[in-house]
Parts: sequence; structure tokens; C-alpha cells
Amino acid sequence: MNRFRRNVLALGVSAAAGALIAGLLVPVAAAAAPRVSIDVLSGRADSVTGGDALIAVAGAKPDDRIFAAGVEVTDAFQPLDGARVGLVDGLPIGVSEIQVVRKHGGKVQASIEIENHPVTGPVFSGPQHPMYCTASAAPWNLGAVDEDCHVAVPVVTYRYRTTAGQFADYPVDGSTPGNLATTTVDGATVPYIVRIERGTINRAVYETAVLHAPGTADPTPGAAGPGWNGKLAYTFGGACGVGYWQGTSTGGVQNDLFLSRGYAVASATLNVYAQNCNDVTSAETAMMVKEHVIEQLGRVEYTIGSGGSAGTMQQLLLSNNYPGIIDGVLGEIGYPDERSTTIGGHDCRGLLNYWNSPAGAGWTDAQKVAVTGHAVPGTCFGFTFFDGVDDPNRGCAAAIPVADRWSPTNPDGLRCTIADMVKNVYGTDAEGRGLRVEPDNVGVQYGWNALQSGAITAEQFVSLNERIGGMGIDGNRTVERSEASIEAIERAYATGRVNMMTGGLGWTPVIEIRNYTDPTGDFHERYRSAIIRERMLAAYGDAGTHVNWTGANIGANTNQMRVQALDKLEQWLDAIQAAGGPEDRARTIAARPADLTDGCFDSQMAFIEETLDYDDPTSTCNTLYPYHSQPRAEAGMPLIADGLKCQLTEPARTDYPELSDAQWARLLATFPAGVCDWDERPQGYAELEGTWLDFGDTDPADVSIPKITGSARVGSPLTASAASSTAGATLSYQWLADAAVIDGATGATFTPGIELVGATISVRVTAAAEGFVAVSRVSGGTARVALATVPVIEGAPVVGARLKAVTGDWTPGARLTYQWFADGKPLRGETKATLQVRATMIGDRIAVQVTGSLRGYQTVSSTSEPTLKAALATPPLVIGSPVVGAKLIALPLLWTPGTSFTYQWLRDGEPIAAATEQTYRLTRDDRRTEITVAVTGTKEGYPSVTLESRHGVKVR
Repeated sequence: MNRFRRNVLALGVSAAAGALIAGLLVPVAAAAAPRVSIDVLSGRADSVTGGDALIAVAGAKPDDRIFAAGVEVTDAFQPLDGARVGLVDGLPIGVSEIQVVRKHGGKVQASIEIENHPVTGPVFSGPQHPMYCTASAAPWNLGAVDEDCHVAVPVVTYRYRTTAGQFADYPVDGSTPGNLATTTVDGATVPYIVRIERGTINRAVYETAVLHAPGTADPTPGAAGPGWNGKLAYTFGGACGVGYWQGTSTGGVQNDLFLSRGYAVASATLNVYAQNCNDVTSAETAMMVKEHVIEQLGRVEYTIGSGGSAGTMQQLLLSNNYPGIIDGVLGEIGYPDERSTTIGGHDCRGLLNYWNSPAGAGWTDAQKVAVTGHAVPGTCFGFTFFDGVDDPNRGCAAAIPVADRWSPTNPDGLRCTIADMVKNVYGTDAEGRGLRVEPDNVGVQYGWNALQSGAITAEQFVSLNERIGGMGIDGNRTVERSEASIEAIERAYATGRVNMMTGGLGWTPVIEIRNYTDPTGDFHERYRSAIIRERMLAAYGDAGTHVNWTGANIGANTNQMRVQALDKLEQWLDAIQAAGGPEDRARTIAARPADLTDGCFDSQMAFIEETLDYDDPTSTCNTLYPYHSQPRAEAGMPLIADGLKCQLTEPARTDYPELSDAQWARLLATFPAGVCDWDERPQGYAELEGTWLDFGDTDPADVSIPKITGSARVGSPLTASAASSTAGATLSYQWLADAAVIDGATGATFTPGIELVGATISVRVTAAAEGFVAVSRVSGGTARVALATVPVIEGAPVVGARLKAVTGDWTPGARLTYQWFADGKPLRGETKATLQVRATMIGDRIAVQVTGSLRGYQTVSSTSEPTLKAALATPPLVIGSPVVGAKLIALPLLWTPGTSFTYQWLRDGEPIAAATEQTYRLTRDDRRTEITVAVTGTKEGYPSVTLESRHGVKVR
């Protein structure tokens, strides 16, 4: 379903901004008048690709901070042209925000919504079809590719222009060629050395070229080097072929016309219609490659398109449907669009089939030309190469393995047709095949004008029309006429595939040149320029944005015409810029150079000023270079030439020269539904729905602003919570420390390590669901991560003993306070680092809680493991006579009730072997010694306590 691309949203702080920024890293502050602005220099904010974008921030204070998807990117910005410009990278897929925030106070000054897409696409073209890769092979040799035909790193080489006017490889040994040419860029003479970069973008191989000497610093925004004039030329290649392969050529970037003036030049394989006859992916690719150029070189003043034939076709379609990718069209031997041009191929296929059959024998060349409208009979043969893009038997490129192609015996193979390749636009039938925009020749009366003029007979007219037949959906020739899908035709008009020029061509300047080849049988007839003009007139009533020149078919003359056209287009675009920029028709027309007019050049290159007028064959230019037409025009289609499927009306016999009753009956049988009524707009006609249409997912997934629960301290888990109302949505996480990505921290929970002490933690949550655009939101930040070790109690919990809280490591500078507990109840007044155990605590488990506080950090409390129950224990008493043979008795005195005792008698402090009873009888060995006893008391749940008697018995 095609939808408009998401609106770009750039805000200063306002009431509306509050809801947008509430979930970002920095808390929302009070609203302020908009003063700071954010601009995406590299393209549209909703069409960022590859995770990076060149951003300009204007009006910000020097110490303002810049965040992208929750990550601080301030250091990426440098002053440039009165703003701060930086390449922001690491953007998540989908929607996120860039903010400018005051350093002090955290007030958000501006915010812009960014939608990032993969570097391999798609952006707006919709689901991608299969692609056969060529980047790793000749002529590219770019290295290994992944499943999206993407190479990890682009390849840079250097070429130079010789003094003989040729391009050659630049030496890699550091030497300078003696035949190195120079050129002048903005008044400065620079060596004509070309930096060529090749890589992959949007599954296409791209090329960029800019004047730049090897060994010097790589070009960057603001320092691209003296060889760049700030402008871009984008080249497009011709022909028309079904895609499914990466291609082997671009529109060409070693272009002296542009490089010699200092332009950067870019193109890609999907901008060559021979390899990808799909203007949507061509536009998408051009947009992405241009974005890459801007990220390398800086802001582009304007972009000129260049390319002949279908290269012009692409320029016109891109300018109309995706305006701003190119700012000016430098066209050559072009067409308005592909679908309304290819009908000529289908018509010629049927005509030639008829004339090559027994029924068509005997026609003269003059009669054939009267029916085709061409200058010579051979032109129609050239057009038969056009219809292969609608025939699944002939449409596949050689790169597509035969085994993978559709055939009657391989019905699940790739159908190489425009309808199938572009089915995101046109839709599909019940069998999954792309809906056909063409061919459709129901009601078309071939040779109508020739019949009316008497150039052909009534019998020839009737015979031709009853036998011309059509083409079936599988490419087979049919007796019946071809019939297309009205639904697909409506989408072709509404989405701009049939180019009625009512979009961006309303303000885009077009200079279109054409070397006159009609008499040679070439299919780039001058008639195509008249169609372009007719559509401009139908859209606006004037052709103020379109200039057409025709010249002789002489190569040198065409080169001169091309140079002059570029000179004038530059003047025109410079004037538009000076007047305030593009996107305004009146401004474009007013900026058109006064001496820039329609006309033609004679063979001596003398210019003849003459407004393009198809209807006056006697004018000077039309006498030099006569117009011709095409078969459907000779069947009555008007000059606007958009008759994919005509309206039908009942034929009136009076409109025809004399026909016999039998001929009339045959004619009615040929046209049972009626004949074309060219006074009516075609079937399926629709107004352009809009520009920048998206054929993929456009609705954003829903996700709430994430919240973090838990204590911001080392070793303590933090948990992110967020919700999505989008069906089937999955949430992914990226934790951040001080607005920087924490590698590997991608779960719903995160436990800070000691390396994050002092950091503020936040989390970015992304909601993704099939059929929706992913959306990322960023939580508020925690307090700084604190270091808080669980305290340990030193000492035994025995009445009279002093316990000590050992705190371990805490955040440097933290103020620590204490609270002791007995069986979980705080002990009043016990708030020091030590505690003396009292009798009132007997049987209680003792614990200590340490609380650390420091400005900027969350106050953190950490509680020790509780001790065993506090015990009562007193030193034992020894009684008995101090003479050999007397019995001594150990009395434990006061202990925790229920305590069990063990004994160890000591002689002068040393254990006496086997003396472990409560009593001990003195021996001769004890004479002149002091006998004491050590009593150990044990009870489950209490500490084991050993106490020695304070006074012993001195044996005589």
C-alpha cells in the first residue's frame, strides 16, 4: 500500500515537543521559544540509511550537548558555515530522535525525528525481490558479498586525465605522470586526478568520483578539497530490462563534462534501466548514494541529473515523484516514462507479426509507415525490443540461472516482467503474479488515420485489426486482443509511473536536447519531446520549466549542444538558489535565463529560436527536423500519449469510408466491446496521489517510554520495563552509560560493573513488528552508579564483646553512616562503626546497615549478613587444692542456658595431653606450674565460644 513518506519533524522546544521528548535521556524542562534548529544535511529525516546522517545544528550554545537515540554525539560536531556540523552514526533501525540539550539544567532546545533504514534497503520501495550478486566478480571485484550482495568496505582507486584528453590509471608508486592535465575549479587550477570509490548501497554497486589527489587527507565535510565545486552530477543509464541482478555498469562517473568543472559525479547499477527498469528503486538508490556523497563531502549546493534515452526517462520520473534527489534535468533523446512508451513496442510486435504473415503480404513500405507513424519502416522493428520486459520468457537477464526462471514447466520460478518486478506498486493477482499495466489494445483501431487518408484500403484496415491479436500474461501470442488490469493502471497514474508531470516537475528545470535520428530508424524520435511538452502544457498551461533543443545527428554538434545546455542549466539553478531555492514553480520560471528558449541548431550549429510546436510542420525547425508519431497515435491517440487502456464507444458506420456489409460485420466482430473513444481520458486515469510515496511499511510501532527499576549500584541488577500495543511487537534493548553504548548490554536487565562507578545508566528500547516501522524510545537516566560493598561484621556476638562494621569499597568521597540491628530491629543510638554486645541482646542476631551518600548519586544502603545469635559467656573458675594428687574442678559459671561444654586443661598455658574432662587430678609434672582451664561452649545457632580461666592454681 503506497503511503506518503513520514513527515520530517524538527522542533524547537514547544508545547507540542513535550510529548515527543518525554522519553528521552534528558528530562523535559519548561518550554522555551524556538531558537535552535536541527537540519539533516544528507537527505530527508525520514529516509536516513546506513545508521548515519550528516547533521547541522544552528543557534546552539558552544556547550550545548547533542544526543542521537540517547547517545551523546557532541564530540562529532565541528563549527562549519555558522553552524555545528557532524556525522552522527550508530542510529538504530527505525524511528529515533536527535536532541540539542542545555548542558546546565538539561533543557531540550530542539528535537528532530529520524527514521533510519538498512544500507541494503529498502527505504520506500517496499519488500525486496531476489537479487543475483555481481559485486564480487568482474568488472567490480569488490570482494566477498553477504546475502544482500553487500560488501563490507568500499574500494578506492585513482584515475587521471591526460593532456591528450583521455582517462588513465594513476600510478600507485607515488610518481606523478608527466602527461597529467589540470583543470580550473572556482578559479583555482588543480591537478586533474580523480578519486573513484566503488561499494554497495541498496544492493547496487555504486561509483563516486571527485577531483582529489592521493596521499592527501581524505575528503570530509568542510574539507573536501579544492577540486570540488560543491555540486553533484548524478548519471543515469538507458535501455530497459527486468532486474533481479546487481548489474555490471553504472551511468558512468568518469565524465569530463562534469569533473572538469569540479562536480562530484555519482551513479549506481540500479540507475541503469537496462539492469533495473524500475524508477522507484532507481530513485531510492540515487537518494541513498547522494546521501553517502554528502556524508563524505558536505552539503551539496545542487544536483544535476544526466543521461540519455531511458536515462532521461529516469530523471523525469525521479524529479516528478521524488523531487529533491536531483534539482535539474539535463536530458537527451529521452522519453516521459517507461510504461506509456513501451506500448509502442507491443503495437509494433503485433503489426510486424501481421505483416510477416500471409494475411499481411502485399503491403508497401509507404502503407506500413502510414500505420506506424514512423519515419521509416525499420523503426518499428527497433521498438519490438521494448516489449520483452512484459514477457516472462524473454525478460530475464543472463545473470539469472535458467533453472531459477519461470517457465511453463517451472511455474514457481522468477517471472522476469515489469509487472512482477514492480508488484509492490501494481499489486498481484490471485496467483501472485504482478498485475499488468500493459499491454492492452482492446478497441485500438490500427491504421485509423491511414484509412481516413486513403493510404490503406478498407480491406487492409479490417484485416489488420481482426488479426493483430495480443499477448497473454505468460508472453504467448493470442488471437484475442491484450487486456490489462484497470486496478494496475489506476495505480500507475496515481503513483506517477505514468508521468503526467504534476509533481516535482512543476518546479524542476528541464533542458532536454535531442540529436535528430528519425530518418535512421532509431526509436528516439523527436516526437517524444513533443509528448513531454504536451504533458507539461496539460498540467500547467505553460512550459516555463521545460526547454527543448534539437540538432543534427552529428556527434561533435551534439557535444556542443550538451555543453551549452549545461551552461544554461547552471545559470538557471544558480538563479533559483539566489532567489530562495527550489520547490516553487513561479520562482523557477522567473529564474530561467532570459536567453534560454526552445529552438534547434542547424548542421552548422546556428541556433534557431522557435517554440516547440508539434502541429506546425512548416516552421523552420520542423522543416529541418520533421516530427513523426507512433502506431497508437495513428490509431487516434492524442499527443499526450498516455492511452494505456482507452475508453470504449460503439463504432458508428458513418465515421468510416465505405465498407461492405461483410467488412462492417467483421469489424464489429473484432470490436465487440467497442472502439477507442480518444476524446475521453483513458480508463484507469487518476490524479497523482502525491510525491515521496512509500510502498513498504509506514505505520510506526507503538512503544511506551521505558522505565528503569532497581538501585544504581555495582552488582545490583537494573530492569527495563516498556510496553507496546502493536500486535506481535518484540522489544529489544540497548543499555547506555553516560549516554554511550555499553557493548553487549542488550537484555531487559543489566548489572553495572565496577568500571561504571559514577556513570548514569539509561536504556533504549526498540519496538519492532512485521508490517510496522520500528520505533526506539530512551528512558530517563538513573542516578550515578554507586559502589557499595556489603559490610562484614568483625568479632563474635558475645555479651561484652565489641563488634566492628568492616565497610569494604564504596564510591570515593561517599559519606558513610551506620545503623545496628538486633533480630531486624534497629538498636536505638547504635549508629557508630562499632557495637558492644549487651546482655539484652542475648539470643538476637546482630546486623549492621551501612548507608553511603554523595551528591549526584542515589543514596545506597547495604546490610551485612546477620551474625549468629548473641551468646552469654563468662570465664570459668578453677577450684581445688594446689598439691600433687588433689582434684581440680572447672566451673563454667554464667553461659547461655542449654550450652554444652568441652574442656582443655593447660599447664603454664600449654594443653595437657588427655586432660579434657571437667576435673583434673594434679600430678608430679604439675609441680611449680600454674594450672588453668579453657572451656568451650557450643549451642546450635550460637557462636562457639572458648574462654580461659582468669586465675589458675599454682601447684606447690
